Amino acid sequence: MIGIEEFAFLNAIYLKKLAPLEDIGVITGLSGETVERLAGQYVVSETVFSTPSGVMLMPSGTELVLEYYHETYEALRLQSGLGAWYERFEVINTRFIALISEWQRSGGDATSLGRAIQVVERLMKAIGELEPDIARYESYARRFALAIAKVDAGDSDYVSNPTKDSIHNVWFEFHEDILAVLGRPRDTT
Repeated sequence: MIGIEEFAFLNAIYLKKLAPLEDIGVITGLSGETVERLAGQYVVSETVFSTPSGVMLMPSGTELVLEYYHETYEALRLQSGLGAWYERFEVINTRFIALISEWQRSGGDATSLGRAIQVVERLMKAIGELEPDIARYESYARRFALAIAKVDAGDSDYVSNPTKDSIHNVWFEFHEDILAVLGRPRDTT
């Protein structure tokens, strides 16, 4: 099984799908030197494919990530608390999606955005419940806080812009992550 640094690197790519190296450092907290070293190592082993826009996982990279999730979180998955936590998350996930859609349709309505940020802050608190078992989840709360601060400073790109570490992108990545911890596929219906 891969180590924690290797998982952090590969998982950032798994969650983003296409990740510039500098984004991987921001997401994971790994140093630029470590990210460069791991990128080189995994490109050579054909675990990662490098493009001008960033790196993508090859099938063997995806297998490594999913194997890590399976082995690391198997015991946690068997606890009823995690499943119950996820069921509560699904309720706020539905609300968040509706509010972001409403904000986008309205052309940036402040009321919709304010309610969406309240839902994000609720998720940030709820993530704290998982941190004793999944310490790396602290990074989601940190990234949400950074995106909210940018929105509060007037940069609406940090609400849902797909090229930024926006509130919507962080939410999407967290959702993918918790599903992988649970060993569940994403519902695409």
